[in-house]
Amino acid sequence: MNDSNPLSSSFCFRHAEKSSVTIDHEIEVLQAQIAILQRREDDFVRILEDMARLRDSVKAEQVSLASQITELESQKNPINWLPSELLIQIFVSVTEDDLDTSAGLAYNPSPVIISHTCRKWRKLAFATSMLWSHVSFRSRKWSASPVCAFINRSGSSLIDLTFSPPLYDVDDHDAAEDERLASECLLHMLSFHLSRVRSITFECTSSASMGLIVELLIDSLHKLESLCSLDLSFTSLAPCFAGTPLLVLDELDKQSLADTPSVLTYLRLQQLPPRVISPSLLRSVQTLELSFPQRRSQRAPQYILRMSHVHRFLSFIPELQDLVLMETTPLRDVVFEEPSEGQTTDNRFVVVDPLKLHKLKSLTWKFANPRDVYTFMSFFGMPALERWEILIANSLTKRNDVSMLRGNHGHESDSFIQAERLGGVLSMTALKELCVSCQDGDSLISSLRQFFFPVLEQLELAYAGKCPSNCDHKHPLPRLDYVFRDPRLPHLTHFTLSHLDVFAGHGKLMLGYMPGLVSLTLISCTGVDGVLDALAEAYGRTMDVERKETRGCGVRVCPKLERIALWSCSDFKFQSLFAVVFARAQSVSTSVLMKAQKDVPSVVSAVMGRKILPLKKSRVVSPQGGPSSPAKPHTMQNSHGVSSTLIPIEEALRPVQIACVHVNDCPQIAKVDASLLEEFGIVVVYR
Repeated sequence: MNDSNPLSSSFCFRHAEKSSVTIDHEIEVLQAQIAILQRREDDFVRILEDMARLRDSVKAEQVSLASQITELESQKNPINWLPSELLIQIFVSVTEDDLDTSAGLAYNPSPVIISHTCRKWRKLAFATSMLWSHVSFRSRKWSASPVCAFINRSGSSLIDLTFSPPLYDVDDHDAAEDERLASECLLHMLSFHLSRVRSITFECTSSASMGLIVELLIDSLHKLESLCSLDLSFTSLAPCFAGTPLLVLDELDKQSLADTPSVLTYLRLQQLPPRVISPSLLRSVQTLELSFPQRRSQRAPQYILRMSHVHRFLSFIPELQDLVLMETTPLRDVVFEEPSEGQTTDNRFVVVDPLKLHKLKSLTWKFANPRDVYTFMSFFGMPALERWEILIANSLTKRNDVSMLRGNHGHESDSFIQAERLGGVLSMTALKELCVSCQDGDSLISSLRQFFFPVLEQLELAYAGKCPSNCDHKHPLPRLDYVFRDPRLPHLTHFTLSHLDVFAGHGKLMLGYMPGLVSLTLISCTGVDGVLDALAEAYGRTMDVERKETRGCGVRVCPKLERIALWSCSDFKFQSLFAVVFARAQSVSTSVLMKAQKDVPSVVSAVMGRKILPLKKSRVVSPQGGPSSPAKPHTMQNSHGVSSTLIPIEEALRPVQIACVHVNDCPQIAKVDASLLEEFGIVVVYR
């Protein structure tokens, strides 16, 4: 068994060698097949890539087509018909006028909402830097992200800053500290962009927060080259100035820097001492609003606005054109003249001269005490004042500081204030429009008796007291000669009464002072029938040749009246209104009018039904002492230069026809009745 067969061994070797060759061949074959498969796989990969690209292109085309569909669908909405330029103007207007803080957000949500509406609006919003220029922060908890986003997106546009955190109790020290930190961080972030600040509205409760903005205005005055509007106000009715220099700070003592540019035109201060504002800012101010409501607390220390402060502050505003006083009546601590011999001097009172406000055109005074109106106005000369709007409050029964009462002090026999003459009359020589609202007739009478209005063109009297909506009894209107020192208003063209009751007979008396009246408006008034009867009353009666009977002719009051507006007046009859229109639609015959121009006494006698004797011609002595001659005719005027309110007979006999009647919310007047007035060729507005 140990002996091996040589043939067998040789066969096995050859067989093994053949199998190796076969294997290699098979391997080669398999490798070739793998290579083929690899090439096929590469082909498949290329095909898949091509298909993927084709799929992506199909998807992109689908997206493009879907976008076109969306664009076409959006065109159904009319707002998308507007060009982008107009949309941008609308967006900017919305962000400027949106004052809604109900969302509770610290920032102005309008730009954010616009940018989240659609892709087109978002693109426009981010491309419009002015849309983000209104930077507001309305929270006591500081958050830098919204402020930073708005400032960055505003680009190079001018910034309008608003800081108005929620109101809180002045004794809440934690809230006060949060407000101070928020204001400090906001002003620090803003300090890098002061040259772009156009307006600042800063409302706060803490005096520490207010001190920060005042400090910024003083230290960085030269950087505020674009500041046009400044509003600084305390939201609390009793701000406490403890721990701050605001009560002792006096920037008015510092010299105005001539090289410091100032474009500030609007300034509003609420319960902030005016003297903290630099004179460099004041020299260009045109509109000033002061708001100092009556103190509701005796918390100390507090600021009290005095007449000397106002007088001095206004002397630094030479360009002032519009003055607004909201619940502001400064305590009087000034006088005009030095005390004479025998009078004691009170160092609490400062001697001043009347301050001329040469460019002041409009004055608005809300909640003025009636006893303080003349006193305040007497310290200022307003030669260019054209419009005065005043809301007269009820007289105060008690004041906090009796020694600082305005007017005469009867309880101090040797007081210099008592000796000062206050019985003069102020002549408003340029005033053309007067709007007076009162809460009772006595305050209306006591506030305007020392004023004279020689060129008044528009007058509005309104009752502003509390009255139930269904109340039929209105507050009585005092007689015009009780309200004004001289009730004659020959230049008056527009007259409005609101929520007042005109007593019987007062209407005719009142309208008799207004010969040039063109427009009469009565709003929610009673006693309207008496007013309409006065407007319809004939000047006299004359013979109608055709009908062979006498008829009324002309009018007694307001011959130039063209427009009558009645709003929510329910106590007059349509017959009264019709009579007014009818009386002024009739015209006197040309022959009568021509005769009136030649022979006034005879025509008046015929119309009035009694003989009128002409006045004797007055004669004057010549300077040479020669014979007297008839006096030349002249316009009748009083000592103040006011023309007479007598109506020429030509105007009385031929009044102007009513052109427009406006009836609104008068349930007793039916639309059918109102349309009857159109037969006279007038415009009737019925609502």
